[in-house]
Amino acid sequence: MFKWLGKWFGTRTAVQAGREDPLLLASVKKSSIIYSQIPLRDFISDKVRDELARQLYLEINGICSSFDPVAACREKLAATMVKFASYQVLVIPPAPEEDSSGLRAQPGISGDLKTYLVRLAKENTQLRSDLYGMTETLTFVTVWESVLQLYWKTYWVLETLNAVRVGLGDYAENRDWYKPFMHAACANYEHIYRRELELPPAFDDEVANIATTAYSIFTDVVLSGAENPDAEWRDYYKDCNIPVPHFDT
Repeated sequence: MFKWLGKWFGTRTAVQAGREDPLLLASVKKSSIIYSQIPLRDFISDKVRDELARQLYLEINGICSSFDPVAACREKLAATMVKFASYQVLVIPPAPEEDSSGLRAQPGISGDLKTYLVRLAKENTQLRSDLYGMTETLTFVTVWESVLQLYWKTYWVLETLNAVRVGLGDYAENRDWYKPFMHAACANYEHIYRRELELPPAFDDEVANIATTAYSIFTDVVLSGAENPDAEWRDYYKDCNIPVPHFDT
């Protein structure tokens, strides 16, 4: 499984290898496992995979060697989570299709945006920029395949960074904040897309305004250094009647 990981490191002596940060090695191993479990290989060449792997290694190494690894990891995780959410809400299928992400049943996420892929590819500035050079014609099939490629690339990076986060001990034992953060970022991006499409909010009318504002703030709480961003966010909005997500794990 790990033969191609050698390209990440180049030639090293045994002494150099022994000095590697254990977190770095564990995270690289986890990243390889993540890659093996997703269909990204169906979208990219081995050459592209190796370049992405090299970039990931440098990201992880930068975190591990930084003055404050937890803060550095959160910054990269937050930026990647926002990017991931911009694709995640586009690939969630509408009911009654199965939703492997488990997000469609959560507040503010409809699973309806897949229908508007081509329109968003033309009208949303960021998505149009992300798709630039990937396809010459904007049909549903070409946009869908391009978005899936972007989705799985970002998923790989995000899950790798999450492995680093867990390795750093930056998680809550009882109810971790990673999945709620993902939900918040997705709910926020669904709102952005729906506003551009001139669709009504995915929240009930009576809480739509406060809910969309609240979920957009979750990222700020993560970056603030809160010990448990989910707990702090929930406590801040506990009297606002905002619908909150519920996850089994």
